[in-house]
Amino acid sequence: MKLPTLLTISAALALTACDKPQEAPKEAAKPVEAPKAEKKAEEPKKAETAEAPAGQHTDEIFKKAANPVDVGAFGSDQPVERKDMPTRGVIVFGKKDVDHDPREHWEQWNWKSFKAKRSGRYHVRLTYTMPFASTQTQFRFGQQALKNTLQAAREPTKHYLGEIYVEQPGDYAFALFAPASAAEKKVEIHELALIPAPEGPMPVQAADGSITLEAKTATTWSEAMRYEPKPEKNCLGFWTSEDDLAEWEFEVTKPGKFNVSVFYGCGSGNQGSEVAMKSGGKELKFTTADTGGFQNWQEAKLGQIEITKVGNTFLVVDPVNKVKAAVLDVQRVVLTPAG
Repeated sequence: MKLPTLLTISAALALTACDKPQEAPKEAAKPVEAPKAEKKAEEPKKAETAEAPAGQHTDEIFKKAANPVDVGAFGSDQPVERKDMPTRGVIVFGKKDVDHDPREHWEQWNWKSFKAKRSGRYHVRLTYTMPFASTQTQFRFGQQALKNTLQAAREPTKHYLGEIYVEQPGDYAFALFAPASAAEKKVEIHELALIPAPEGPMPVQAADGSITLEAKTATTWSEAMRYEPKPEKNCLGFWTSEDDLAEWEFEVTKPGKFNVSVFYGCGSGNQGSEVAMKSGGKELKFTTADTGGFQNWQEAKLGQIEITKVGNTFLVVDPVNKVKAAVLDVQRVVLTPAG
């Protein structure tokens, strides 16, 4: 459930959005332009029991409220962040990485120093404080726009703004916009983070009990490794660092013991790296063989794991070492009920 908005900010800032991600810029990043304001619609006639006038200052509204509501007391649809969430591939921007550019009718924060090393999807997480009320914001990454309402937060608070897609490696600029407000009520940005996100829906156990983990449904906690969407690939590739790992979160409806297989490719001369498969405290290892090419898939049967509970479970492919240029490409992991 979304937090209900208690107050309406009087400052008008109409923000534009674009649903589809566009191609990433091939040249050096350019500053993000502010959304263009739209024409104001005529104000409806006030009813006898109308709310406080739109132009009335929020301080006055709160003073007249008999029992001001603590908006932080309501529920939230914000995800609960895992304490054991990997940090590999998370891109963090601190206070020194953002420029505040106050305008007459809006506040603008610009990030100009991001050079993407790989393509992929990212969650956008903002850490901020704002002592009073709430405000609307728009985060702009190229032509991608994420609209949000930030609630009052006297202590640094994490808020997930949505997801953006980096089309290809390169230089990017992005910005956050909010209505102008009094100095004591301004948003203060402490950190902005881009957190790797899967490019497909979370896998669910099939009716026959099997679980198929496709490459596009993995979260790539990585700096180089990524999901390659081309039809002839459709795999996790560019696995040139043993520090990069892939993680699947999937839903289990019928727990039990499962035989684990991984379908992978390894180019000639790159075989010999050791790779670990981890889930529920169990670790299975295998050594890559020459499959005749990185997209020439071969099944490796690794052994069994046991999943004891209904609900969401994690499985990780984590290289132990890399003996040559790249470790392997992974097409999918399959869990089949044992016996």
